[in-house]
Amino acid sequence: MILSKAVRYVFTGGLAAFVDLTVLRGLLALGVPLGTSATSSWLIAAAANYSVTSRYVFNQAISRKRASLFLIGALIGLSINISVTLILVQQIGLPPLWAKLSGIGTAFVFNFLINLVWVFR
Repeated sequence: MILSKAVRYVFTGGLAAFVDLTVLRGLLALGVPLGTSATSSWLIAAAANYSVTSRYVFNQAISRKRASLFLIGALIGLSINISVTLILVQQIGLPPLWAKLSGIGTAFVFNFLINLVWVFR
C-alpha cells in the first residue's frame, strides 16, 4: 500500500516539478530575481500538487483542514527546496534550473513522508 502511494506520488511530484520548473524558467526570463521566482513557482506548483495528490495518491476529497496541513508541511518543504536552490547557485555556481531541480529532489522525500503520516493519515 505505501509502495503504490509512493509510486503515484512520484507522478504527482513529477507534475509539480514540471509546473515549478516551467514557471521558474518563465519568471527568470522576465527578469524576476531568483528568490522571488523560486518562491512563486513553488506556490503555483504546491496548489496543483495538493489537488492531484489528494485525489490520485491518497484518494481523499479536498478539504480545508487537509489543505492547511498540506500547506504547513509544504512550507517546511519549501524552506528545504529554496535553501538548496540558493546555496547551489550562490555557493557552488550551478545554473538556477539545475539548482532548483536539486532543491525539488531534496524536498521530495520529506514532502511524501509528511503527507503520508500527517496530512492524509
